[in-house]
Amino acid sequence: MDVNIDTLPDMLRVDEAAAVLRISRSRAYDEVAIFRRTGGAAGLPSIRIGRCLRVPKRALLAWIDAQLGGANVA
Repeated sequence: MDVNIDTLPDMLRVDEAAAVLRISRSRAYDEVAIFRRTGGAAGLPSIRIGRCLRVPKRALLAWIDAQLGGANVA
């Protein structure tokens, strides 16, 4: 699945974030659980809206950048 980050909505479902990261859906949910369990200190950034979990696109991009140590990779 080709993913163009520019055309994605501002709030991603966890499976959409998994596709961006090219990881399994279950691994993405594991990372969201880590984020929630650690109060945001680790794991995939997410918010709960009612019963839904969403990954803000801006937070996802910032998280990816942080995983790279802040390096700008083209």
